Amino acid sequence: MVEIIKKVTFIFIGTGINNKYQACVYIYDSCNKLVYKGKTKNGKIVLYLKKNEVYKLKAISLGEMIYTSFITTRNKYVFVFNRSIFIPSRTVTFLLTDANYNNLPIEKGEIILWQRQ
Repeated sequence: MVEIIKKVTFIFIGTGINNKYQACVYIYDSCNKLVYKGKTKNGKIVLYLKKNEVYKLKAISLGEMIYTSFITTRNKYVFVFNRSIFIPSRTVTFLLTDANYNNLPIEKGEIILWQRQ
């Protein structure tokens, strides 16, 4: 019997960027044999697994663990860690104009986006 292999993508939401704060992932087949051990990169892993097979997944990141089973019937699986990692964003620049005068830029001022508590 020929086994059909398929490309499966695993996405983990709540991990960091590149190799920072990534998840350690372990995948076992239905006989509890370890078939994959590795880390995510940008929260993603791409593997080639047997189609329509049952696998167990264990993923650990910053002390949190995801432990679940799945059947390889889809091409993409998404898992979520119950936290999010804050990554400071770049500075955002935008042009603010006066509502009464077209194309007149506002050069000075203060914008409050939300109330401080």
